[in-house]
Amino acid sequence: MTPPSKALRARSRRLNGHLGVSLLLVLLAGSALAQNGEAIELSADSADVREAEGVSIYRGNVVLTRANKQITGSLMRVYTNEQRELERIEVEGTPATFREKRPDDTSRHAEAERMAYFASGPERLVIRGGGRFWQGDTEVTGSVITHYLAEARTVAESHADDDERVSVTVDSTDAETP
Repeated sequence: MTPPSKALRARSRRLNGHLGVSLLLVLLAGSALAQNGEAIELSADSADVREAEGVSIYRGNVVLTRANKQITGSLMRVYTNEQRELERIEVEGTPATFREKRPDDTSRHAEAERMAYFASGPERLVIRGGGRFWQGDTEVTGSVITHYLAEARTVAESHADDDERVSVTVDSTDAETP
């Protein structure tokens, strides 16, 4: 029998490494992050889990899905409390993205260089670095945009030290004319 080639052995090691990271992510998603009956699915190229600190760092094509929400980026930090419940997610990317599919078949979207999702107190998305938030034909841009998910309320801010102002675009072409 001929021994496996170097290329085959290297490919096998890479596959085993990816399987190991995938298994680790499944275990973390199932035990540390699932709460409120909402499972969390997470995939990435690499993971650094610091359980004692309550933080996990994921790198490379990171995708986190929780119920009807999806967050993507190139670097993601997931923070949990002492009970191992999700507190917040910080994500960076070019761009980092957020998508929420709503029960009425509309979707909320966001993209920016950086954003943070807070799971409670109240549940909100904070978009930083000149990002944008939109739902349908309505779009908000600004230096910092905070969207409160349960209230469907958005607060946008500009900073005094830059020239960017808040911008809101509302398309009313579908609205009835009084």
